[in-house]
Amino acid sequence: MTYLIILVAIVCLVALVITLSLTKAEDTNYSSDRSINNQLIMYIILIPVIALLLVLGWVFLF
Repeated sequence: MTYLIILVAIVCLVALVITLSLTKAEDTNYSSDRSINNQLIMYIILIPVIALLLVLGWVFLF
């Protein structure tokens, strides 16, 4: 359990650093359509990956 908490903390710190570094750059070509498309692509990729990781974690840890 301790290893999982450490892993989660590391992932959160990496995500925070990446988010803060990306928000420093200003995008002059920003549009709401582009933002929605990027978010859609991100969710389409992330939801199956997260589901796969959860299933693999469940199978191998329990």
